Amino acid sequence: MVSAIAKKKKESIKVSFVDSPSSEDVTGSLIFISTPNHKILVDAGLHQTNDRYEDFLVNNRKYKEFKPKEIDYIFLTHNHADHCLLCPKLYKEGCKAKVIVTEGSSIVLKDMAEDCAEINERDVLIINSQHDKNYSPLYGLDDVFNMMNYVSEYEYDKKIFIDDELSFMLIPSGHLLGSCQVLLFLTVNNVTKSILITGDIGNKIIENRFVGHYEQVRTCDYVIAESTYGDKPKLKTGKKERKNDLEKFKSIIETQIHELKGRVVIPSFAQSRIQQLALMIYEMYKDEEWKPKVYIDSPLSIKIFKDYAECLVGKDKEDFDKMLESGIFTFVKEPEDSKALVSSDESCLILSTSGMCQVGRIRHHLKKCIVDPNSTVLFVGFSTEGSLASLLKDNKRRSVTIDQKEYSCRCSSYSLKSMSGHAPFYQLVENYTDINCQKIILHHGSELAKKTLKPALEKELERKCKSTRVVIANSSLKFTL
Repeated sequence: MVSAIAKKKKESIKVSFVDSPSSEDVTGSLIFISTPNHKILVDAGLHQTNDRYEDFLVNNRKYKEFKPKEIDYIFLTHNHADHCLLCPKLYKEGCKAKVIVTEGSSIVLKDMAEDCAEINERDVLIINSQHDKNYSPLYGLDDVFNMMNYVSEYEYDKKIFIDDELSFMLIPSGHLLGSCQVLLFLTVNNVTKSILITGDIGNKIIENRFVGHYEQVRTCDYVIAESTYGDKPKLKTGKKERKNDLEKFKSIIETQIHELKGRVVIPSFAQSRIQQLALMIYEMYKDEEWKPKVYIDSPLSIKIFKDYAECLVGKDKEDFDKMLESGIFTFVKEPEDSKALVSSDESCLILSTSGMCQVGRIRHHLKKCIVDPNSTVLFVGFSTEGSLASLLKDNKRRSVTIDQKEYSCRCSSYSLKSMSGHAPFYQLVENYTDINCQKIILHHGSELAKKTLKPALEKELERKCKSTRVVIANSSLKFTL
């Protein structure tokens, strides 16, 4: 009897949310799934807050759930740092897993990881100096090159059979170019269980360019569901809100730059968002006599602009090329040119990374901008609680600390909420309750987001006469299928 129970336990499917903040907030996504013959990760993202040292310690931890060298497959839902940029560290620690991404995603993944490796080098020097430590970087360029040797691309909506135990499909999620939902089919003891990991999903009502569409999954056994906007049931991000935001966007540009001779600084994600914003600006001013001077100050974004120029097709490609040829944009690559831009008094619009203001050149632009009453910081996406971006969104805040120095907040601050690449609350409810499944596990969201979303899902499931259970993931949650 004991041996039979032990055998059954061994021959099961186990899911855990790795001992990290991934299940507690919108950062560091890392899901571990084990079967009798496979050890799988879905996403391997960096933990990102406004504390460089804390982030390093979390990202540099050992994993009690698995050893990197034991993993044989890593599925990446998309190329945002909080979902993919822990990957090279695993290869530094002996991982030899096959990395599975959608077609066209690998070139962006490489550029993102190389940029992060360079940031790691700089960050560890600061950490060692401030804390009297002797840490090595989280990973380096050699680890990125090693990881890329294991990356394979697959088509959307095609079922791929690995072996008798594992098969999968990559399904469009509409979050950014190449993003996907991962649908795993796991067969143990002649019984197949299907698990949908949504990753981040996009707004299916708003046309965000260069991201693809969201595709609804109708049936599976279990859903591991993102809940980023689960705490914002009143937030509306429909076509009306997008139209209003575009009008507001243009008004801010013309007031702050044209009239007040100040600056508009936009912290943006290097992939998709910054390209979308550039297209919006181009379409606003392509036929106008006065055009703002626009700087794109981000080496990583510049690389991804080139990647997109190669990857896009059809109307996206046509519009993208026209935008690049318009002459509206100046790409700032060299550090010296970026420093000169920070020091100058030119009234202009600056797009820079990162979107959450945690790293990158954006921090230097903010140091100048936030103390200037004639300038504006404009936010166009989600920010994790505690990040510098989240602090600056608070218009009541009188000061912020950047790189251990306090700055008075004298500039204007606005958020264009319809620009976000995330599905709003009501779409999360609609999307998840349209799936015929046994259980929905709420993941990748703040505690409040998950606690707010759970009863809304349960109410809608009851209305639809569905018996689906809704549970909240945390770092201690483990379940066996």
